[in-house]
Amino acid sequence: MLGGREKAMRKYDYCGACTFYLGAIVITLLCQALAGFVSAALTKSYPDIANSGDFNTAFMIVIQLANLAFIVLYSKINGYKPNFTVYRHEVTGKTVTPSVIILPVIAAWLLLVGMYLPTVWYGFFTRYALHIPPDFGTVSLTTASSVVMIVIASVFLAPVFEETIYRGVLFNGLTRERSTVKAALLSALAFMLMHINPVQVVFQFSLGVLSAFVMHKSKRLLPSVILHATANALALVMELTPLNGKLAGCVLWLTNNAAAAVFITLGLFVACFAALYALVRFGFDLPKLFGKNDCEQSDGEQEESGAKDTLDYKHDKNSVVTVRDEAMSEARRKDGTFRYWLAISICAVLFIINLVVGIT
Repeated sequence: MLGGREKAMRKYDYCGACTFYLGAIVITLLCQALAGFVSAALTKSYPDIANSGDFNTAFMIVIQLANLAFIVLYSKINGYKPNFTVYRHEVTGKTVTPSVIILPVIAAWLLLVGMYLPTVWYGFFTRYALHIPPDFGTVSLTTASSVVMIVIASVFLAPVFEETIYRGVLFNGLTRERSTVKAALLSALAFMLMHINPVQVVFQFSLGVLSAFVMHKSKRLLPSVILHATANALALVMELTPLNGKLAGCVLWLTNNAAAAVFITLGLFVACFAALYALVRFGFDLPKLFGKNDCEQSDGEQEESGAKDTLDYKHDKNSVVTVRDEAMSEARRKDGTFRYWLAISICAVLFIINLVVGIT
């Protein structure tokens, strides 16, 4: 039996991360069920409450606060601590440098530029091939209060708590049994399906993959949070400002010029993908504008870091992987895999139901 001090130092392993993810999905579904119950109860007094921007954005905040409560309580009850640091480099312990803030903002811009037209063409497919309304699943933002609340929910709350769940815990846990690429793809799939919106799958999945690699390369959670927040903020700007009309005019021109549409779409995608690859692959290793590179350590720092890593490994081996028998360890890995795919299946069923509702 682990003592209280030892238990508090446990880190999320593969099975623990998958269990955490399953619990987060259950909490999200409970919040959505609560929203449906409240909506049904108030229908007589407020007939259009289900389409109310204020009601829906308020519940978006409730869901994120529920995520916060779940993260804190689940981790405390089970004696876990995150596998990551928020603003310090996970290996060197160095604090935030300008690149940690600037690079994710640039990455968000590149992501939106590169994925804008593929997302538009996918939207055309869902609209004309599947007959899903273009505004399906979107929140009506007709009041100032609804705009304020969606900014709070999508720019300030969701990036912190969703990144904690899907990158900080799930992605890190998956990397213990999967390669970095597979872990990024699996965590992005979970992130995409969690939104249960068939119209947004292209952008949500690409954001999930990019966020995972940004966190993996930077060895911090903060850059992926900034990336997520910036992407959501830019999406709101594109939706709520005259820029939306100008972009719609450009898309209309492209629909009448198929050859130009193909070349421009591929050109932007390839150019932005190459820029993102270089940014994530090399950007966090370049000399910082102020101070030393995170990779530049003195001999003493390297020895201290190596000793710390050795201690962490021994500690993890003794406290997290409590069962040393290989057969029982394999059973735990299978249990984690089952819980991951159970959560994925739940979201996939709801996703399909939502898709059918949109088609009909």
